[in-house]
Amino acid sequence: MNLVPVLGAVLAISIAVGALAISQRLRPALAPDEEAPAPHAALSTIGAGLLSGFVLLTGFLVATGWAAHTTKVVPPSGLYAADAAAGCAVLLYPALAGLPFTARHATAVACFGALVGYTLSMAVQLRP
Repeated sequence: MNLVPVLGAVLAISIAVGALAISQRLRPALAPDEEAPAPHAALSTIGAGLLSGFVLLTGFLVATGWAAHTTKVVPPSGLYAADAAAGCAVLLYPALAGLPFTARHATAVACFGALVGYTLSMAVQLRP
C-alpha cells in the first residue's frame, strides 16, 4: 500500500483543522448580547473560485502526469508549486472566512482536507 497519499491527507487535515482552531482562538470574543456577524455573500464565490481552480489544476496534473509515462512530456515544476499553493488556499479558506470551530464544522473541514491532501499528493506522485 502506498502511504504517501495517506500522509498527504493527514497533513492536509492537520492544516485545515489547525487553521480553524487557531482562527477561532484569535477571533475577538463577542459580548453576551451580541450576535456573531454573518459572512459576506461574496465569500461563497471566492471559495467556489478557489476550489474550481484547484480541481482544474490538479486534474490537469493528474492527466498529464499519467500520460507522461508514455510520452515523456512532463509538466513544469511551477505547475506543481501552483497546485500546492491552491491546495493550501483551499484548506485555509474556511478559517479565513470565519467558520466557527465546532465539532460539525471541524469534521466537515477534516473530510474535505483529506480529499485535497490525497489528490494533491497523488498528482505529485504521478509525475515520472
